[in-house]
Amino acid sequence: MDGFAVMYSGVSRTPLWSAEHLDRTRLQQAKQIDREDSFHEESKLPESARASLTDYSGSGYDRGHLAPNANMATRSQQYDSFSLANIAPQSPRNNRYIWRNIESATRYLTQQYGEVYTITGVAFTNTKTKQLANRVLVPSHFFKAVYIPATNQAGVYYAPNDESERIDVISIDELTAETGIDVLPMLDIQTKREALDLPLKAGGEFRHN
Repeated sequence: MDGFAVMYSGVSRTPLWSAEHLDRTRLQQAKQIDREDSFHEESKLPESARASLTDYSGSGYDRGHLAPNANMATRSQQYDSFSLANIAPQSPRNNRYIWRNIESATRYLTQQYGEVYTITGVAFTNTKTKQLANRVLVPSHFFKAVYIPATNQAGVYYAPNDESERIDVISIDELTAETGIDVLPMLDIQTKREALDLPLKAGGEFRHN
């Protein structure tokens, strides 16, 4: 994609994760672009693997961005962020409150430290997984892993995909234990083991476990 990378699953018809490199220049450019919704099916995928707009219609779930629109520095990047290859079914309260706050917090960390790498993904940990239109799988959890090169620290926001507004801050290792995926395989053992106390809102206090 333009501005981010996606690992997509034709089984779930959702992304498994979307990865971004954020820096101050990119975020400054992104601020100049107003939001222009353009949700669309992903033409680069075979039709049999794609989610469709009708899958989400009347489902009770939001179309949740993994790589957020507000991080996109050009119209092309913004358009790609609205591809259903970057969208998963997200609980409305999770999407509009919790997730919105941590997206802002991630931009705040980028301004503070100059650059961050972030991988936003979904997990399917329930024994029985819900489906939209018998086609799109509903994740049990959303996560956002954040790595700060300036301090060589990383942490993960991890939230159930429900209306509870609960969110935990965990380590990369703990995320791997939950999902089976090592989202930052290049990091050293110590960095993966220790969870950076990520803020839960922009400018907010760092969380202490």
